[in-house]
Amino acid sequence: MAKRKASATAPADTGWWRLGLTASVFLLLGVALVVGSISYRWQLSERAERLRSEGVPVTATVTDRAGGGGRGSGIDRIEIYYMYGPAQNHTWIPCAGVTGCHSTPKPEMTVWVDPAEPERFVAENGHSDGSLSFLMSWTTIPMGGVFAAVGGALLGLVLHAKWSERARANQPRQDRRGRGGRRR
Repeated sequence: MAKRKASATAPADTGWWRLGLTASVFLLLGVALVVGSISYRWQLSERAERLRSEGVPVTATVTDRAGGGGRGSGIDRIEIYYMYGPAQNHTWIPCAGVTGCHSTPKPEMTVWVDPAEPERFVAENGHSDGSLSFLMSWTTIPMGGVFAAVGGALLGLVLHAKWSERARANQPRQDRRGRGGRRR
């Protein structure tokens, strides 16, 4: 059997497919973060509106406060306990708005509980049981946008390079001539 030269029959592996795969992952991750964060915020907002009108008001006890003590200390949050039916529920929620608590919160606050799912609630400060999710962070949307932009740019680069390679491959070859116009 005759050996064939690998370079003569197999196309050169340029690695563009790896960059294309990486670009696709970045693009999909970015879109997922942006869409996921916006839809999660929308869902929590609708649930909070529903619970304010249909929920059962219950008094919750604020038992602890954490975070917000300085740069890198995390979200200023409070721990609340409330009773609904035979079960006691407790969770952490953000203390106040984006800037955190400006003073020690009151020892009690009203929460509106979903009778069908007692662990679901909205507190009088506007936060609910899902407010500490990473999808609620305001940095998630711009971070997703950056991932999507980088992925889109890389994917555009890969597609442009592949189309340029195909265009060059489809052009007719010109004869190569050496010195003096003679063919080699």
